[in-house]
Amino acid sequence: MQYTIIHPGGLLDKEEGIEQLVLDVDDKLIERKKRSISRADVANLCIAALTLGNKRSVSFDCITTEGSEGDTVKSAEEALRDFLSENKTANYSL
Repeated sequence: MQYTIIHPGGLLDKEEGIEQLVLDVDDKLIERKKRSISRADVANLCIAALTLGNKRSVSFDCITTEGSEGDTVKSAEEALRDFLSENKTANYSL
């Protein structure tokens, strides 16, 4: 059975797609000062996982961060596609 496990940071009720999605593994995002994400961004990542999962098992942490002035905010699909191309997944043996 293939799966996608998403570990979101602190959930917020705010607008989706206004901050950059940051995906990583093994609690590396806990070192950041801001460790939250909107519920809507998590929902969009879930939908992206259904369409981009490519029958792979993957697990990751996710938060958002403010981008720099003029940066284009990646969609959930783009962020997940970039993450999947790195072939990372959480290591549960830690």
